Amino acid sequence: MGNEIVPGIHRIEAPLGDRVVCVFVLVGERGTLLIDTGLDAIIPDYVVPYLARLGLAPGHVRYVLTTHADMDHMGGNAAMRARAPHALFMCHRLDQVWIEDVEKLIGENYGQFKDSHGVADDQGANDWIRSAAKGTAMDMGLSGGERLSLGTDWWLEIWHTPGHTRGHVSVFDPRSRTMIIADAALYNGLYTANGAPAFPPTYRFVNAYVSTIQRLQAAPIETLLTSHYQVKRGAEVREFLAESLAFVNRLDTAVQQVIQSAGGAISMKHVLDRLDGNVGGWPSSANSLLIYPVAGHVERLLESGLIQAAQSEGVTVYTWQKSD
Repeated sequence: MGNEIVPGIHRIEAPLGDRVVCVFVLVGERGTLLIDTGLDAIIPDYVVPYLARLGLAPGHVRYVLTTHADMDHMGGNAAMRARAPHALFMCHRLDQVWIEDVEKLIGENYGQFKDSHGVADDQGANDWIRSAAKGTAMDMGLSGGERLSLGTDWWLEIWHTPGHTRGHVSVFDPRSRTMIIADAALYNGLYTANGAPAFPPTYRFVNAYVSTIQRLQAAPIETLLTSHYQVKRGAEVREFLAESLAFVNRLDTAVQQVIQSAGGAISMKHVLDRLDGNVGGWPSSANSLLIYPVAGHVERLLESGLIQAAQSEGVTVYTWQKSD
C-alpha cells in the first residue's frame, strides 16, 4: 500500500507483525532514492510492485539510504542490492557496521544489555531476525550535512539525527518542507495498526535524542514522515514532537523516583519492574523494551552524580546518592 504524499515523495506502508513499517521512494528526473528497505520480504512484495505502478524498474533506483541500524529499516538491503546492483547504498558511519552485518546487529546492539543487566532476546527472536533481515555492504558512510540532487532544482539535505541510535539520519526536502525522520522521534510509544499501544519509545541516548527533537522543532517542517506513524502535517507536526519530548521528561522523573525510593541498591530489571504501568499503556510483556531509554536515563544520572553504580551477583546495580 502506498501513495504520493507531496510531489515526488512516495510513502509505502507494509505490515510489521501487528504494526506497520514505512519506506519512502523519492522520484526525480536525475534518479530515484529509496529510504529504508524494511524487512527482506518487503522489497519483492511491496517496493518492487509499487515501483512498477510508477513505471520504474528496480534498477532505476540510484540511491538507497538506510536511516539507522534496526532490522525493520535495513532488513531488505540485500534483496534490494540484488535488484539494483548499480545503486549507491548509504548510511551514517556510526551505524554502518550493524547495518552491514546482522550478526553484529544482534550481538552488539540488541544484545548490549546481556552482560551488564542480564537482559537479552531469546534464541527464537534472534533466529527470526536472521530470517527476516539480510545486510549488505555500504558504498558510502555519511556524517550528516551531505546534499543529494534528484533533479535540476531538487536538492535534499541529509541530517544527522542521533538518539534512537548514534548514527540515525533523516532527510529534509526544502522544496516541500517535508522531513523524513524514520525513528528519530518516537512520540510516547509505538502503536499497532489498530491504534493500541504496542511498546515504549526505544530511544537510547537521551541528550542526543532531546537535541534532535529540539532541532526538528526549530526546522520549517510542514509535513513529517515517520516509519511507524501516520503522516503528520502542520500543527500535527508540532504536537508529535512536543509529546516526544514530554515523554522523555516523564520517564526521566519516573526513573529518578524509582531509584531514589528503592532504599538501597537496585538492578536494572527491578527498575523496569517498578516502572511497569507507570509510564505507558503498552502490554506488560513489552516492558522489557523500556531498557533502551531507561539505560540512557540511568547513564545521565550517573554522569550527574545523582546515582552510583556497583556490581552485585554479576549485574550492575544502582544506588541513589543522598543530597546534603
